[in-house]
Amino acid sequence: MKKQRRINPAVLNLSLSVAMLALLVAAFLPLININAPWLRIVYCVGAVATVVVRLLQRLEYRRNPDTPTRVRRLQHIEFWSAIAYLASAYFMIDDPYHPGNWLAFLLAGAALQLFTSFMIPYAEKKEQEKKIGKSDK
Repeated sequence: MKKQRRINPAVLNLSLSVAMLALLVAAFLPLININAPWLRIVYCVGAVATVVVRLLQRLEYRRNPDTPTRVRRLQHIEFWSAIAYLASAYFMIDDPYHPGNWLAFLLAGAALQLFTSFMIPYAEKKEQEKKIGKSDK
């Protein structure tokens, strides 16, 4: 049987942080009237990197059968937030003169990301409490 290679979660988290930072910088600078053509490229690279990291994270947690269903669903929402960033990048390139389109997808992805960043630790904590409660009985 072939041994499966694991991806280091610390590397994935660092890659995700760099990609999100690229998204933040490339989205914020045009809002304060610093327009450079390379900002669109940085934004697109950040969006694609976010989707790739979320896909790799998705592979990792699917391999772990101990992940609770609620946490898996929240991690699926994180993946869809990355897809919203990718749609935002498309609208930034396709129609740069109407910022409402790409900003809407950016804000939708950010709202989903914010929601899951609070709910995943909460759901994991509740699951741990449930396991401790069952083991005490």
